[in-house]
Amino acid sequence: METTSSSPVKPRRKDKEEDGRAEQEDSSDQVGEPQRKLPRLSEAVESKEVLLNEKYQQPEITQWLQTAWTEERKTQDTKEGQTGAQVFSDPFQICLLPGMLEQGQSQALVAEIIQKVEWSRKQMDLYEFYQSTDLSNMPTCRLLTNFLQVLRKQVRPWLEKVTHLKLDYVSASCSMYTCGDYLLVHDDLLKDRQVAFIYYLSPWEGAEEWTESQGGCLEIFGSDDQCFPQFPVQRKIAPKDNQFAFFKVGSRSFHQVGEVTTFDYPRLTINGWFHGETNEAFVADSLRAFPRLNYLQPDSNNKPPLCLFLNNVYLKGATRRSIQKRIEENSEICLYEFFKREKFELARSQLLAESSTLKWRRQGPANAHNYEVLDLTTARGTILELLQLFRSHAMFDLLRDFTDLDLSGADADRPTCSVELQRWSHGNYTVLGDGLASEENTLDLVYYLNAAEGAAVITYLSPDAEMPTAKAPADVRRSDYDGEEEDDSVLLTITPVDNALNIVYRCEGTTKFTKYVSRNTPLEKGPVFVISCSYKE
Repeated sequence: METTSSSPVKPRRKDKEEDGRAEQEDSSDQVGEPQRKLPRLSEAVESKEVLLNEKYQQPEITQWLQTAWTEERKTQDTKEGQTGAQVFSDPFQICLLPGMLEQGQSQALVAEIIQKVEWSRKQMDLYEFYQSTDLSNMPTCRLLTNFLQVLRKQVRPWLEKVTHLKLDYVSASCSMYTCGDYLLVHDDLLKDRQVAFIYYLSPWEGAEEWTESQGGCLEIFGSDDQCFPQFPVQRKIAPKDNQFAFFKVGSRSFHQVGEVTTFDYPRLTINGWFHGETNEAFVADSLRAFPRLNYLQPDSNNKPPLCLFLNNVYLKGATRRSIQKRIEENSEICLYEFFKREKFELARSQLLAESSTLKWRRQGPANAHNYEVLDLTTARGTILELLQLFRSHAMFDLLRDFTDLDLSGADADRPTCSVELQRWSHGNYTVLGDGLASEENTLDLVYYLNAAEGAAVITYLSPDAEMPTAKAPADVRRSDYDGEEEDDSVLLTITPVDNALNIVYRCEGTTKFTKYVSRNTPLEKGPVFVISCSYKE
């Protein structure tokens, strides 16, 4: 494919007029929608100020927590009898303080939140939820401002005693997760963050302490020798009204907020960080690289005749020239009914019938990927034939005709490809990271079997967009993909369509992610299967 340096080829942007209409709809929806998701309190508790539970101000409780937090006690979980405070040691230290404020305080805070807080919808690869501005920017919210002062003047010096860390200031905001919202695996490491905290607000009768089935748990991950988070989740902490949780931010402090699955109540918290000196773990973390795809040369031993597999229309010279022109202009195309219908049906039926007997492995690490990949050595039948076809010289020849890339012929140097068969179900995702950024120009192929709306949706982002790391849900991320900033980052979205081959030419630096599959996504027909390939000249 011929390109010019002044006009790099990349996927087409969304139609701006459509985006404009979408922005207007989003903005009008966000004005009242968050407040409608917050159930009213039966009795509004009057409170002039936020008061810290006196039990936690007792010297003996502080001493107990200091002891529980020391190195000698990190091998076991401990619980204090008077307050019910707990310190968990595995996989990293977390402290829970039930009843942090005096009785009735959380109800008063929620009443003020319902009446006065303005919410912003946050949507990106890593998260979907509502967030407020920082508590320091809420002069009309008297109790929330007072809560921030309690964090600054009482909790901060107290935490310094418990953790032996120098803490300079605190940042805090309100977060609301409604049904379907989530925050995926991250470690919170950024610059000067030292201690992360969550204060839970759930004063509604019958919902003071959530069950695991309602979702919204703080889910804690262990990590391997390279500080990569590992499946499965090791510990779950359910939302509990008036409970304060905190942990030391480090290279292994991987956690997520599990998807909220109840429509009855939102997961409401005040959360943030206590900041201090530059976090020493941050430097080591910056050297941690995600695993890369394995690229192989075309398989010379396999010579499948394309006419037995492909829809005949895609073998015609006129069609190939038309596809090449489209890709040169837009850098992407979707080829519907790509394989013969009988081949597609055989492959889909085989995957659904034999999915449990085929050998699948979960693709990690958890802060980058969560989906299943087929062990290609266990493939057979039509599935094996299709996978072999994507790596065959015949496919390299066809893609050369489609794109004018040097994937075969006299000008081809050492073309390579990566082929993967993925299985996508509820809770699966990929997030942005170094491993998903293209280091050079590549050609992506995406082919769906047993497609379902909302499952395995792929978003391509501009190479000009600031590259994020999975650190936090708020101030440090590249622009959320709502509002005007979407035009500057989102280049293309691929939605699942059965037996359609999506071809995307992406230039160096372009990145992508596959959107989290919510449990609200209907998968009655079973999981979605994706043949995902990348080709290099």
